[in-house]
Amino acid sequence: MLTATITVDASRVLGKVNRWVFGNNMLGYQKGGWPHAEPVYHDRGAGIWDPERQRPVAEMVALARNIGLSVARYPGGCGVHLFDWKKTVGPLTSRPEQLFGLPEFLQCCEAVGAVPLITLADYFGTAQDAADMVEYLNAPASAGRRWAQLRAQDGRRRPWNVVYFEYGNETEHGDHRSRRMSPQEYARNYVAYRRAMKAVDPRIKLGAVVATGFPSLEEWARPVMRIIGGEVDFIIHHSYIPQYDREDGVPSAEELFELATASPDQIQHYYDDLRRLLRESTGRDNVPIAVTEFNGHFVQEKPVPYRHTLGNALLNAEMLRVFLNPRNRILMANFWQFCNEYWGAVRGYVHLGDRLVKRPQYYPFELYHHHFGNELIAVTVQSPTFEVEGGYGVAAARGKGHPGGPAGSPVKPAQPWRITPATGVEQEMDGDTLAVQFAGGEDVNYYHARVVIPVKPNTLYRLRGWVRTQALSGSRGACFQIGDARGWLSTRSAAITPEVTGTADWTPVEVEYRTLPDTREVEVLARRLEGGGAVSGRAWYRGVQIQEWVPRAFPAVAYLSAIASRRTPRELCVMLLNKHLEKPMKVEVRLNGFLARSAVLWTLSGNSVNATNEQNPHAVAVAKRAVQAAGRAFSVELPPHSLSALEIR
Repeated sequence: MLTATITVDASRVLGKVNRWVFGNNMLGYQKGGWPHAEPVYHDRGAGIWDPERQRPVAEMVALARNIGLSVARYPGGCGVHLFDWKKTVGPLTSRPEQLFGLPEFLQCCEAVGAVPLITLADYFGTAQDAADMVEYLNAPASAGRRWAQLRAQDGRRRPWNVVYFEYGNETEHGDHRSRRMSPQEYARNYVAYRRAMKAVDPRIKLGAVVATGFPSLEEWARPVMRIIGGEVDFIIHHSYIPQYDREDGVPSAEELFELATASPDQIQHYYDDLRRLLRESTGRDNVPIAVTEFNGHFVQEKPVPYRHTLGNALLNAEMLRVFLNPRNRILMANFWQFCNEYWGAVRGYVHLGDRLVKRPQYYPFELYHHHFGNELIAVTVQSPTFEVEGGYGVAAARGKGHPGGPAGSPVKPAQPWRITPATGVEQEMDGDTLAVQFAGGEDVNYYHARVVIPVKPNTLYRLRGWVRTQALSGSRGACFQIGDARGWLSTRSAAITPEVTGTADWTPVEVEYRTLPDTREVEVLARRLEGGGAVSGRAWYRGVQIQEWVPRAFPAVAYLSAIASRRTPRELCVMLLNKHLEKPMKVEVRLNGFLARSAVLWTLSGNSVNATNEQNPHAVAVAKRAVQAAGRAFSVELPPHSLSALEIR
């Protein structure tokens, strides 16, 4: 059995518990706007709306209220790219394929007691459409206000008074069809949308997309913030880690979830970097972050769907701990997502007579809602640690950690660019600079200038180069690609720098790339990727160099994590997570400024870290037991791979 100690300081208050981090997503995918749109989404909100009775499904509302679902986001993920909100309002007879529309979503919010967050389409509509939505939602239904009057006709004369909106969803990856915005285009749109919306109602707050996952902040976030920094209300991040899609059970569930539970400390580091960027770009330290989607990114079914396991529930519990850290200034967080679809924390449709099943990822929210207080208080942890070598988006964690950095001197190509002809492109060398003219009329996939550099196998390198553009049209820009010199088709191994679009002076771009175990040379290509529409204009490339890089390693990870709160002066609450997958843990609880008279422990556990409730709805569940507690110190025992809520009175 492992042993650990926590010290809870009841007199040291860190801040209020932000219950808006216990939000979720409700789906209203629109037919024709998203290939996964089905009637259960655009008519039933994935099970929360009853279109026959035109009311929320009582059983789903009860489950939502049971976890304190605090902020509800609509209409859901990538289905918003081409979403026409005007097809979701008005008489039901005029929208037979969108029975779960905007007013129905807002009725669900009222029933649940959730604050609404509405995502605006990024690849459809205009700033005026967004302003019209604000009028529909928030303006008095007076003469001359067409959309507010339509709201009244929909049965809601008084305004809904919606405050929170976000412009787009994961906009940086395009609309999944043919369009992809540059960060500069997105930022200009954001400013126009925000001004148009605030002209209707100055109270509204509009969020800006900065990152999906944990990419380099230089790729999208910095160029966006460079333009909107003075006007941003809050920024949007989506947290998905690890990135796992294998069906062969490699690595084992135990190895994978050991990696997963090591990631929250790395998420914290990312938010520290993001906060620095916000301070630099806005001159403010109070710009909030909204994590409007988060989950473990497990996209597979075999050996079990890991997204529905106890291990993923523990990962999400750790993410909640990070989101509650006051230094991150998290405005809200929305788990992806509440019911049914691929990811739902609740499974089953009442209209089909299904039994509603709480999946493991439901329970951390239930524990926090019922067994956590209102004020964060200080807690310190002394615990054994474990190490991971990294993988699937999780960095290595070992020893005391290492900040990473360069190893050796930069290496430049020994030979000049080797140029091959390309249709619709003129290429020439101007000294040591490659100049490329795009003729226009074609969506050119440009990769026709190449240099080769010797490298070591299985080694991390950082590529750096400079790009300049002049009137470069389209949403795909000029960049560099580094990959195995045997070519992409042979190795499927490459990385691409951020892209430069429009007109820009010399801009440094860089990217990291790890060579394959048998790589001896890398090729660097001057690139413009297809998919951004017909391209015209000029691009210049120069200054290519690579440098061997020691990757960052985080410190070894504590097997025990804890977060503490105070509900009343006589009641403390602590969340405890035992990350060891095999051993129970005896935890000594020490109290400063508080005398315990009794304690109760609620523990979420199962027989293995990859246990699910898909076949047996009670395989992963919460058990309650009393704890002998008196005075300023006592002990509790935690099962392996478990989350426990401890209430001390």
